[in-house]
Amino acid sequence: MLPVQHILSDLHAQLAVGDSIVVAPPGAGKSTCLPLSLLNLDIFANKKIILLQPRRIAARNIATYLAQQVNEPVGQTIGYRIRGEHKVSANTRLEIVTEGVLTRMLQNEPELPDVALVIFDEFHERSIHADFSLALCIEVQQALRDDLRLLVMSATLDVAAISQLLPEAKVFESLGRSYPVDIVYRPTHSSAAFANTSIAESVSRLIIDIFAKHQKDGLVFLPGAAEINKAAQWLEQYFLTQATETHATEKPVIHRLYSDQAKNLQDAALLPDPDGKRKIVLATNIAETSLTIDGIEWVVDSGIEKTAIYHLNRGVTHLQNRKISQASAVQRAGRAGRLAPGTCYRLWSKEQQDRLAPQSTAEILQSDMSSFILESAVWGAEVKELNLIDYPSDAQLAQGQHFLNQLDLFDSKQNLTSLGRQVHALGCNASIAVMLLKSEAIGVNHLSLACALAALFENKDPIPRNISQTVGAEISVRLHYLLKQKNHAIWQSIRQWHRKFAIQLTDWPFTDVAILVGFAYPQWLAKQRSGESYQLANGAGATLRREDALLEQKWLAIGLMQTSDKQQGNAQIRFAESISLAQIEQHFSSLMSETQVLEWDDTQQKITAHKRKVLGKIVVYRQPMAKPSAEQIENMWQQVITKKGISALPFDEDTWQLIYRVRLATKLNPELKLADFSEQGLLNSIEQWLLPYLSTKTSWQQLTQCQFSQQLKSQLDYQQQQTLDKFLPEKISLPSGRSGRLIYTEHDKIVLSVRIQEMYGMLEHPVVCQGRIAITIELLSPAQRPIQTTQDLPGFWLGSYKQVQKEMKGRYPRHFWPDSPATSPATTTTKKRMNFK
Repeated sequence: MLPVQHILSDLHAQLAVGDSIVVAPPGAGKSTCLPLSLLNLDIFANKKIILLQPRRIAARNIATYLAQQVNEPVGQTIGYRIRGEHKVSANTRLEIVTEGVLTRMLQNEPELPDVALVIFDEFHERSIHADFSLALCIEVQQALRDDLRLLVMSATLDVAAISQLLPEAKVFESLGRSYPVDIVYRPTHSSAAFANTSIAESVSRLIIDIFAKHQKDGLVFLPGAAEINKAAQWLEQYFLTQATETHATEKPVIHRLYSDQAKNLQDAALLPDPDGKRKIVLATNIAETSLTIDGIEWVVDSGIEKTAIYHLNRGVTHLQNRKISQASAVQRAGRAGRLAPGTCYRLWSKEQQDRLAPQSTAEILQSDMSSFILESAVWGAEVKELNLIDYPSDAQLAQGQHFLNQLDLFDSKQNLTSLGRQVHALGCNASIAVMLLKSEAIGVNHLSLACALAALFENKDPIPRNISQTVGAEISVRLHYLLKQKNHAIWQSIRQWHRKFAIQLTDWPFTDVAILVGFAYPQWLAKQRSGESYQLANGAGATLRREDALLEQKWLAIGLMQTSDKQQGNAQIRFAESISLAQIEQHFSSLMSETQVLEWDDTQQKITAHKRKVLGKIVVYRQPMAKPSAEQIENMWQQVITKKGISALPFDEDTWQLIYRVRLATKLNPELKLADFSEQGLLNSIEQWLLPYLSTKTSWQQLTQCQFSQQLKSQLDYQQQQTLDKFLPEKISLPSGRSGRLIYTEHDKIVLSVRIQEMYGMLEHPVVCQGRIAITIELLSPAQRPIQTTQDLPGFWLGSYKQVQKEMKGRYPRHFWPDSPATSPATTTTKKRMNFK
């Protein structure tokens, strides 16, 4: 008896009146036993149940298993529908579908007239399609079908978040049927954990070390196909060598399990070995949930998964190696305890386990949103109006909308165009759909070529990897290769596209390959910058391999780019075709614009003006303009100065002294209501005191010729200038009869630098601002070198002057060093020239 059966009666009763949430670990029977039990309920009689699965292999596998339970072939009571493949009939009542299929069903018939229940299985994976289709189902329920039931299921689920979307849903929890799993931590060097060969090598060495300790099959989690294939080569070579050297009869069968693999190979990995041999299944995270692999006793977990991350600045989706979440680690370990006690080996430490994120990041937070926006528009809602657990960022939405606008799927008012509806109806990637539809408008030959390009972009490179690096990125080379290899698997996709458009294979117009590629990816039209580096229309950079023949071409239409975890800069161009500027101007004129540009040249330190034609962010050409108008120059200076800041202006000392005096006066006497000479204040009033003087100046050198102090002083009226001079004078009278200049600092300090002999006879310390600020006096030697700083001159005369006198008499014997400086006459000359009475 499966654990989930304990909740079935209560679940059935709840579904008769409302929605439900089921939390149950792997092996509880939620994907198998539970759906079958619902078929017999009266409330679902003569209606369909849709079971949503996030992965194609799981959908097919579950449908096959359930059909066997009712002794029928797949396609009768139990059927499935995945992209490009389906087995259903008029008798099908439980239909297992993948997420994109459910979205299409909802868009075509929003009421889902023949559906009574939609089950969202493995919802914890938080795929973008599951989030979207759940949001649509909630809307259908609220507006059209209050009798439609929703059931959300998962092994590790954030129940609180789901309950916010389904507040009336009742939560059911089921224990799993699992045996104890011994967790063994075998950490590797973390710095090597993200390099493909290092992961494969580390995993392989561990498998070799533990294989003899176990009697049954093993399941190994690796990030992707590349790591799986590398590890498989290691293991197959090792066990072959061992069998040869030791004459051993037991040699395990190595299976590879990932989404792009052929169906028969996937089935072989899931089923027991027909010869009874032990299996080692090397799998991606598709084996975490839903799939049942018989005979697994031990699990090796690399702790890494490939995650699709959309780089907003590049416009490229990158499969990136990342650490798994704690929830995924639990799911993976549980695979070792489905049939008997087992062991899970983790290639990280217990401390690292505690630091893993509790749940994986929702796909909607790190994906290209263009398809999501298009689907929402067809549904008739904006993304932020949908019932979602998480919402994409404004930057994601803005970039997605901009891309759709480039493809002409929305008009200037952000309404869906007729082309946008046609693209959606095709049910494929928007870029590929645009290419197909625009090619169809040209002619059948171009459409036939577009079908081949669509198949090429949707599949792996048809040219073997060891050869592709030598032939470069050119797309035409691959098309010619396919014409000579009519048995290549990619021809199945090419023929499917031809059938969809009801056309026959024709001669392909190779001279227009780049135009069709540009239809699909206008944001990736690129111009060579230098060497192997290209600038894309979206502003990002991309590179070709140094030996690629396309480097001789100035312009490219790019169809595929690739990034890696190690690659921090430009993306690598994988598929591209040369395109001429004339072709770009003819077919992509809507993406080009010609403007008059006035800008600051940091290198030349001057304002430059030119006419510029651009393709997105690419400058196609530029030519100098006649001298811009005074208004244009003033506006440009305002932008430059605002960016650099007032403090960057080449003010002379007089200007700074005026600024510091006004700032201090304002602080001490706000009632004076002087002009605002703060940094922001000067920026705010720049149109009055500076810009009118810059209308003919275009370089920083010319800027230095401005009379800044006079221009700033004009911001003060005559009375304010007089008041400023009274409270904070520029100079004060000295006992010697001369005037001493006061230096104001940005820290509100006022300094007088003066030779000590000129201050003899001063009995009181000098002050300004009606006695509120004592001047800091820097007393200088006859050679103008500082010897003492004080804010208490009388105290200095009575105190440390004696020590100064002693030192200075020996150094400057010709100068006057009286014993009573406070009562002695000030002087500007030597003793010899002084007239003593």
